Amino acid sequence: MSVSIQTALMALLQRTAHPILSPRPELPWASGAVFNPSAWYDGTRVHLVFQAVTAGYRHSPLPNAQNNLLAYDFTPSVLGYATSTDGLHFTWREVPLLEPSEASDRYGLEEPRVTFLEGRYWITYTVRSTLGPGAEDGVHIGMASTIDFERLEKHGIIGPPGHSKGAVLFPRRLGGKIALLHHIEPDIQIVYFQDWEQLLQYAVYVWTEHLADIDEHVVLRPARLWERQKIVAGAPPLETPEGWLLLYCGVDETYTYRAGAALLDLDDPQRTIARTRVPLLEPELPFEREGVSPGGAVVIEDRLHVYYSAANKMVGHAAAPLRDVVDFVLEEQRRSWSMPRVYMLSTQGGQAAMRTLAQPVPVTVERLHGGQPVLEPLPQHPWESRVVLNPAAVLVEAGPELEQLMHAWELSAAQRERLRQAGGACVMIYRAQGAEGLPRGHAPSSLGLAVLTPTLELVQRWPEPIIRPDAVFQDLGAEDARCTRVGDTYYLFYTGYTTENPRFPSFLGRVHICLATTKDFIHWELHGPIPGDVNAVDNKNAALLPEPVDGQWLLLHRPLYGPHPMAIHLAEADRPEGPFRSRGLFMASYRYREFALSWIGAGGPPIALDKRRFLMIYHQGHLDWEGHREYDLAAALLDFNRPDPVVARLEPLMRPTGDQEKVGDPLLGVDNVLFACANYRWGPDLIIPYAAADSRIFGARVSFDALLEALMRMTTTEATTPKS
Repeated sequence: MSVSIQTALMALLQRTAHPILSPRPELPWASGAVFNPSAWYDGTRVHLVFQAVTAGYRHSPLPNAQNNLLAYDFTPSVLGYATSTDGLHFTWREVPLLEPSEASDRYGLEEPRVTFLEGRYWITYTVRSTLGPGAEDGVHIGMASTIDFERLEKHGIIGPPGHSKGAVLFPRRLGGKIALLHHIEPDIQIVYFQDWEQLLQYAVYVWTEHLADIDEHVVLRPARLWERQKIVAGAPPLETPEGWLLLYCGVDETYTYRAGAALLDLDDPQRTIARTRVPLLEPELPFEREGVSPGGAVVIEDRLHVYYSAANKMVGHAAAPLRDVVDFVLEEQRRSWSMPRVYMLSTQGGQAAMRTLAQPVPVTVERLHGGQPVLEPLPQHPWESRVVLNPAAVLVEAGPELEQLMHAWELSAAQRERLRQAGGACVMIYRAQGAEGLPRGHAPSSLGLAVLTPTLELVQRWPEPIIRPDAVFQDLGAEDARCTRVGDTYYLFYTGYTTENPRFPSFLGRVHICLATTKDFIHWELHGPIPGDVNAVDNKNAALLPEPVDGQWLLLHRPLYGPHPMAIHLAEADRPEGPFRSRGLFMASYRYREFALSWIGAGGPPIALDKRRFLMIYHQGHLDWEGHREYDLAAALLDFNRPDPVVARLEPLMRPTGDQEKVGDPLLGVDNVLFACANYRWGPDLIIPYAAADSRIFGARVSFDALLEALMRMTTTEATTPKS
């Protein structure tokens, strides 16, 4: 952490120099440790509920473990209670507030969280029905409630089956439903209940559906090194005009605990408005040695009071103006990256796994033309003066069709002969941006046209774009096209960026999948957003398969929100122009040890093989633990004869190398990016035109047979993805 950030945080959060609650030898139930506090302010008093254990409590294995089993000196925890009128000086109740009393909690009540909702204080906590760390099947979420902290009603386990903890209720209903944050490692998830009866009596039905696709319900994931191991919700979310302020606990690989903060959308908490890059609190004072974990937060006279567990032994306190904390989180986001939530697979072959990109690529990929760009920005063309990127491309082999196209293109005799000698033409439709609107505004994208040889030597480039951002459905830009030939027509599916109906008021616009068709690449019919349900949410990266499967035209696409976001979905239609009906998730990213987040999207239209099989190139996007972005290219073998068509995945096929692929335009480019929207067979090779660093266009080739053989060697177990 830099000195300037440390100084800012010290000034922001003023810690109390000593614990505000410590173990009390005269109270046996609280003589060992008091920690994991939660708090609620009723306008007069702060109610503090905390975890307590007797002296002699140990969390480490004892030396007399036998038969390869760990033995633990494990004393059941109870919940204690204290009150304060100033938020700093507390009066204890000298008997426990809540104790283990049944089989489901006989080994302890832990990590309480207090929320006042609809006339009652609801206390969620973790219960243990089995002994010791590692006995995860016995860890559940329990609940009790009270109106006065005098008489408590225990409601028992509210779910889910299996290991879950860190449950926190929102202090009001969202969309008419009761909302609960909880933690299944390593993320924070959200679950909704229709009413109290469903939550307290019939929760098992909600949890069964919820757990079937747990990744769909993620609110926050670990995103920095200091929270790499896991994150857990801390205090119940505080409502502010800017969003729900959520304090959470981040745990690194040394199991040091720190406090983080995020602002979540008031209506859709799965949308993160802002999040701190650095912890708000980390161990500094002597009594905080092993870590600080926030569990309570209240606002008294516009000042935020944070109560945290210090080294799992005592309760610490820090305070700051609420406005300053919110402003700090927002400012941190302005200097950081933002990303929609991402659907990632947590398991591999039914087993927990963390994948790595360290394995060598089993095929040789050659950068064409010595790794030099095949297309670069042209300063004399304002619409493409800064960057050219993300090219669609189709191969037209030498013959009557190419002759007709060359006539329509008005190529010179020398240009025509060059394409004939080359054996065909690569027709490239690429995205371009100029300096308009820079440096602080938005530079709209246009689509340009170029003709190259099949091995990507430039023959002709048009001085004006073929599709401009001048229609209402793409007034912010036309982007990232993919082109598929059907009969004598070329279908161009591309991303339209529009100011119409943005998903959130803070967004400049929204993106949706649009269609344009042509027969000569000069004259285009713009059909606008494609019909069907695929544009119900922001959507992009659409690629039409080159032939129907079982009479249906299939479209790959990547929703940014909704179920299974930032993953490849599949849609079907009776005709190539739609309307398209979504089939849901087709292929998701895996978790990678090297990266905090990973997501995937289709590259060019998949190449038809035989018997309903296809070879697909796609991109993998990543954010590392410090927020830096990388895009790689990967390959997959698809077989629609199988229930799960994703037969094999080769990840990655290509990663950025050299300055031209790693360093982008300072205003519009993005470093460390390879992005492909096209691929085609040429002789024995697969040709992949691709963009690098969002700034210039390159080409690569790989032996088609070698790539297919490598995919065939991949095991189905490694490739299998769950269906929605």
